[in-house]
Amino acid sequence: MPRIVVSGVPTTASRHIAVLDGMRALAIIGVIGYHTRPSLLPGGFLGVTLFFVVSGFLLTRSMVNLFERLRFSYPHFLRGRVRRLWPSVLATIAGTAILVYCMAPSLLPKVRGDALPSALFYSNWSFIFRKLSYFQAAGLPSPLTHLWFTSLIMQFYVLWPLLFVLIFQLCRSRAARAAVIGALAVASSLEMLLLYTPGQDTSRIYYGLDTRAAELLVGAALAVLMHRHVGRQDDEFAHDPPHWQFFSRTVHVRGRELRVTGQQLVNALGFALLVVFCVCFAVVDPQSAWLYRGGYLLFALLAAAMIWAGMHSGVFMRAMGAKVCSYIGSRSFSLYLVHYPLLIVLNPATRATPLPWWGYLGQFALILAVGEVFFQLIEAMRGTPWLPWLTRAGDNAEPARETAGERLGRRLTASGNAGVRMLGTVGTRFATLTARLRPGAVVGIVAGALAVLVLMLPLNWQAIAHARAVQLRPELALTAEQARKQLATQTPQPQQSPKSGKSDSAQPKGADTAQPQVSALKVPNNLDPSRWQCAVAVQQCSVRMLMIGDSVTAGVAQTLQQHFPQAHIDGAVSRQFATGEDLLAQFLGSGEDPQVIVFALGTNGAATREQAEHVVQLAAGRPLYFVTALAPVDWTAASNATFQEVAAAHPNVGIIDWSALATAHPEYLYDDGTHPNELGTQAYEQQLYNALCPRD
Repeated sequence: MPRIVVSGVPTTASRHIAVLDGMRALAIIGVIGYHTRPSLLPGGFLGVTLFFVVSGFLLTRSMVNLFERLRFSYPHFLRGRVRRLWPSVLATIAGTAILVYCMAPSLLPKVRGDALPSALFYSNWSFIFRKLSYFQAAGLPSPLTHLWFTSLIMQFYVLWPLLFVLIFQLCRSRAARAAVIGALAVASSLEMLLLYTPGQDTSRIYYGLDTRAAELLVGAALAVLMHRHVGRQDDEFAHDPPHWQFFSRTVHVRGRELRVTGQQLVNALGFALLVVFCVCFAVVDPQSAWLYRGGYLLFALLAAAMIWAGMHSGVFMRAMGAKVCSYIGSRSFSLYLVHYPLLIVLNPATRATPLPWWGYLGQFALILAVGEVFFQLIEAMRGTPWLPWLTRAGDNAEPARETAGERLGRRLTASGNAGVRMLGTVGTRFATLTARLRPGAVVGIVAGALAVLVLMLPLNWQAIAHARAVQLRPELALTAEQARKQLATQTPQPQQSPKSGKSDSAQPKGADTAQPQVSALKVPNNLDPSRWQCAVAVQQCSVRMLMIGDSVTAGVAQTLQQHFPQAHIDGAVSRQFATGEDLLAQFLGSGEDPQVIVFALGTNGAATREQAEHVVQLAAGRPLYFVTALAPVDWTAASNATFQEVAAAHPNVGIIDWSALATAHPEYLYDDGTHPNELGTQAYEQQLYNALCPRD
């Protein structure tokens, strides 16, 4: 019989469980959809829950069989898990490092930081300690972020057998064992609930093994409940039909008699659960508080119920085991490993316009093709058939002949030199461990190990990445003077958004309309440039400006200070809008009296109408500019719309449309699609200058 592999977990069971194919296919489609475009499948991350439940189920099912036969060996068990996971993970690290250097070098430092944690299966805890959010990663997320899953799975593989053997020995009945496992799952969910704080980062509880163990344990409890004692032709599921299969009732619907059987009800349950997951993939918000208050446990229970329904013959089992589901499910682990780095490279944050529908289909086709190559070269064991519904003689048999590596190791071991003998011993053990792997997997292990070692070298990786990035984008090497000269040759871009009409101009009452005016998407009606001096030749302005912003402001602050020497510019990394409100109140309360206020926040979180109105209230009638935010996240569009609504309601509020300018000129941004490079910094300064000083 063919082996069953889910997320790198093999099982020696003699019976193929078709429903797992469909569940793995559903899970990987959800995950890829979420990572491709979160707004398309916002709940696709729940595919990870499906993987967890299936993995916990298969792992525990296999262990119960081995325990009852007294054939369980912890070292042998771990060796099998490492043999399944390590080649694929190391090959992913090596391939990602090469791909990133060639096509997205700005990501290379992040690959370097995550390579060793991913290779040693502790990347989830590394993300926790570094407070790297899974749901708020924008711009330049690490291409190895998705390997937190393999790290958590391996940690479960290491710890769960040690705990399960105690449960197995102390609890003799299936019900008692399942009850203990269920209690552990509830405890894990309670910990998640207690650690959750609304509005704060959820990295600790999303990545942690202790808080996500509930989903794995639900699958483990199901495996224990469905287990039957050994002795029936090596099939723990060979047992007498349950009583519900004999259920049969006749119901009357509009004068017609319909026969309802237990099998029909189970099939209906299975399809209903399938619909529930598909709907949840499309509507569930990853930031919803209820997910951390029992939601993940609920979805794990629903996944377990789907497995139970699909383990009984019927139309649902056949549908979930269809050839297309069997194929995608068998490749799900390879697709999971390759899809995220490919999507990060194929969808740069600097892209100004979304892909057309056929562009996304092309990306899916590429992921499928690369996943198939990865499966055949790296993940699949020797003898694995080309397609999951085919069979090949000796699929599960260990290699009968001595491999070349074992033969070489044996010859070296027979040497009279102690060093050579030691080398031969190590080589023999390595050859034995990799005997069932395909040659590509062995190459992947070596390449991955070398990649990790090279990335750990104390080199100036930022400089290496920048040098390669300059080769791909020469504008990144421009100096300030070169950037200004290049901007001078460009056609000026009007500060006008697609939804706006003509730009407003500063027209103080009684002013001569022939005088040059400032330029902005909307200009405060009380902005009076005559109150400060403007040196157009060097673009220097004496305005007393108070500017509050985030990391974008911090990045351009030095240049702005040169051109606005009387300005107070305060920018900080990851600053939230509410923090900016507090700072504005603090500065104004301390006696600071700016002639113009510039509020440049909204990149790190959505700005609400109430917050923007509060900023206007704090300005107390002073000219106020909101700077539109730009970042590859969903909330910036909502924030910018809020700014324009508030500006339309208050004459003293204007809009500087940095978002429109940078969107029209992606060359102004670094690869994160948020922060201006030198060319963008000079463009940012010019746009701000034009909003405060009249043109000649």
